[in-house]
Amino acid sequence: MIKLDDIDYKLIEALERDGKQSIKQLAEGVNLSITPVHERIKKLEASGVINKYTAVIDYNKLGKTLVVYCQVTLNSHQEEPFKAFEAYINTLDDVVEANYIAGTYDLLLKILLKDMNEYQEFVLRKLSKLSIISNIQSSFVIKNIKDLKSKVL
Repeated sequence: MIKLDDIDYKLIEALERDGKQSIKQLAEGVNLSITPVHERIKKLEASGVINKYTAVIDYNKLGKTLVVYCQVTLNSHQEEPFKAFEAYINTLDDVVEANYIAGTYDLLLKILLKDMNEYQEFVLRKLSKLSIISNIQSSFVIKNIKDLKSKVL
């Protein structure tokens, strides 16, 4: 684990809020000159603390208004079926997040779709194609009340 100080955390939080800020803006926010702030950011990038910059998309504006969490149970827990499942899930653009989880289910998928009809098609034509899946339990988001893409502890 990399050792960070308060200024590093302030820079990370500022970049989480707005990754397009200039080095000058970031420097003003932490009361340092441009050069040390630039060096700190490069250190955070080189160490992997900051591993990429990305845009936060409002999927509602793109017509993806249905957020579905699918809990998936696999009927096999061997390496090859897991690899095949991972490879297939990574081809599905509607699946924006996939996590192995502990408990009753093996995986938790976050899926963004247009509506319930698209969900039905997704399950029938995409998820159900996999013979490794033994059970799918879906939950639908009614209203998002908090959405942190990441948060420094």
